[in-house]
Amino acid sequence: MNLFRSLFGITWRSILVAVGYFTGLILAGMISTVLGAQMPTSAGSSNSMFWFFIASIVMGFILCPIAIRLFLSYRQHFILWLGVIFFNMGSVAIEGKYFVPDLVPLPLSVLFIQQLFASAGAALIIALTCAKRVQPISWLAALQTRPWFAWLWRFLLSTFSYLVFYYIFGTLNYSLVTKPYYESHAGGLTAPAPEVVFAAELVRAPLIVLSILLFLLSEHGEKRELMLKAGWVLFAVGGIVPVILQIGSLPFLLLAASTVEIFCQNFLTGMASGWLLGVEKP
Repeated sequence: MNLFRSLFGITWRSILVAVGYFTGLILAGMISTVLGAQMPTSAGSSNSMFWFFIASIVMGFILCPIAIRLFLSYRQHFILWLGVIFFNMGSVAIEGKYFVPDLVPLPLSVLFIQQLFASAGAALIIALTCAKRVQPISWLAALQTRPWFAWLWRFLLSTFSYLVFYYIFGTLNYSLVTKPYYESHAGGLTAPAPEVVFAAELVRAPLIVLSILLFLLSEHGEKRELMLKAGWVLFAVGGIVPVILQIGSLPFLLLAASTVEIFCQNFLTGMASGWLLGVEKP
């Protein structure tokens, strides 16, 4: 009975998160139109919206059980999950702009506006449905456990870890699986110049680590538990959700290989960030 009740509670929260995310995207589309840019339309747009809604539900199904366990205020929940979703999805948009430009025709500024509003909609729902009426954790107190320079070098090292994992597993995946897809431009894929890839990842790396920082300041538990949860959150929002959004647009084998690659990159980055930036709390 308790299991059924918990599953039901997570399900309705997840559906509401999807509604909030979708509503934010619609609002962002209206603003984009005012600014002179429109969301692309195609014959497969209804199919894309279907997978978008499914991906949003999956995101809620993953994040809500984690959010419920955090001792944060409504405002803290909103800020935390806004950062987690926006920085991860924004970083994915940067990569998509260069690797699949045909699927990402909008300017990055418009993409960021869309993701900001969509992420805010999802974060608001998580905050309203998952926050508890308890004494919240103090982020300032957690930050004061280390001097500023200790936070700085730990953040930079966490960022560097992503670049290392990206290079290792990206190179392996390209050599073993994805090279023919890029060479044939399957699904609109394009292999950017190495310097373009490096510049893009140099921007993405700190965004990915920054997305998880407030979570690490909020989560209770031992260091190993923090590392596992941080890795799971980064892989879920920055890996599972984007891959679901590309179902029907890219070949299945490519999506499967990319999922494994992103898991190795994001999960290990989350582990490294949890180890370096995590603060153990009672």
